[in-house]
Amino acid sequence: MADRYAVLIPWVKTEDGESLLLEVRSEKVKQPGEVCFPGGRVEPGETTAEAAVRETCEELGLTPGDIEVITELEPLIMGDGREVHPVSARLRISDIGSLDLSKDEVAEIFLLPAAWLAEHEMQHFDLAVTPDEDLPEKLLGYLSHYGSYRKTGQTDYMEYEGHGIWGLTARIIVRYVTE
Repeated sequence: MADRYAVLIPWVKTEDGESLLLEVRSEKVKQPGEVCFPGGRVEPGETTAEAAVRETCEELGLTPGDIEVITELEPLIMGDGREVHPVSARLRISDIGSLDLSKDEVAEIFLLPAAWLAEHEMQHFDLAVTPDEDLPEKLLGYLSHYGSYRKTGQTDYMEYEGHGIWGLTARIIVRYVTE
């Protein structure tokens, strides 16, 4: 059986409306500096929702009571066969600045407003045919860490306040948030 992973799509209610909470990965983990949702491997005997909640609690310093699961979504199958199970949830927090981030996994967090997402389209790139000069500089920087993947596959991409959102995170946003 393929490895299973779960990610939480965390919604936060703000004065300006609904926002997604996103992480920037720390320098101590794979894909450092990249934007992602909280998540990780599903442990034996654990549901995907339980894994998403557990990982979010570990990464953001929350308790399970701070997270209200909305729904479990259809899994995404990665090129290597891994299953990624997105779980939509609402965070019951009033101030993201008070979160106790796991410095081993999370460099920083930020909010991506749903209203901003509704007004901005994701860019789509076929990496096999798109010349480097036609790719955003930040995306090129991320791709430089991926060796042979650099020239294969496709990706969606957008930038919000200096944060490049691409790969699986962008794919989840396109498939489950903006549809």
